[in-house]
Amino acid sequence: MRKRSPFAIGSVLAALLIAGCGGGSRPVPGSSSPAQPSAAATAAAPVPAATSATSAAALPASATAVATPATSGIPVHVTNCPVPAGDYAGTPYAPRSAPATLSLPASVPLPGTAQIFGTTFVPGSTSYLLGPDNATCQASLASADGGESMTASSGVTMIIRPGGIGPSTDLACPYIPAVRAADEAFRQGQAFCSHPAGDVIAQIPTRTTSLYAAVVLVPARVKDPGIRGSGDGADPTVALYTAQAGSDFANGQMIACTLAPAQGGICAASLRFFLATQAQISTRISAADLTQLQDALSSFMTAHHID
Repeated sequence: MRKRSPFAIGSVLAALLIAGCGGGSRPVPGSSSPAQPSAAATAAAPVPAATSATSAAALPASATAVATPATSGIPVHVTNCPVPAGDYAGTPYAPRSAPATLSLPASVPLPGTAQIFGTTFVPGSTSYLLGPDNATCQASLASADGGESMTASSGVTMIIRPGGIGPSTDLACPYIPAVRAADEAFRQGQAFCSHPAGDVIAQIPTRTTSLYAAVVLVPARVKDPGIRGSGDGADPTVALYTAQAGSDFANGQMIACTLAPAQGGICAASLRFFLATQAQISTRISAADLTQLQDALSSFMTAHHID
């Protein structure tokens, strides 16, 4: 039997409760699109406006050129993040390792206490995650609906694809207003988009039509059901959501990091690495706009002592 993503399973269960609803309730953190490398550069941007209890509206977007992949950097070792063989049941594929090295963009230096994990889910779909050097990584493939995730325990989780249009549209609903609007339309007013009042959310303008990003800080001991790891102990959680949104659909991705304050540099590097190399939106905006987005993310984390 082919494995279905837990995010998509949530959609199926909710569909049984909501007549006429084309999907399910919001999944635990996830993402929806294949990861692709992107350009990275070095200009400054202001700290994005943050809100507590509600997300700020994104600034107006403008059409831009597509970013090109980074072509320079320092080769680093990649530690395999295995996918269980059982996840491939019913498919012609089998577990396979990522390439042994990866060239890091100059804008994303690797902290001395961090390492890069990688896995090739299926041919042509390789993803990478930056986590603590003492972490153990586990990847997961939902072969029935394309769900893909990686977790470096303890503390860092990335969902590349949540699996299915419902979970993909649900993913960033609580944190990005345009995604919430799309989810409300998709679920005919039955979207589940709440988040704790204590969350600090900042929209990061992409300046590109239909592309969005938001960074979320969940204070220590605050549990956000949509962000895995939050509220599980005395450490804060920081997460980054990215999405392409239309009138009634969205494709989202995310990464979340929950580590002790002394390891805040790893969380900051993890989010920067995700944005520069794994977020699909980064391949669809200009290099200059990507630089501003990266700098705005860094400014938010610095302002909240995640560095």
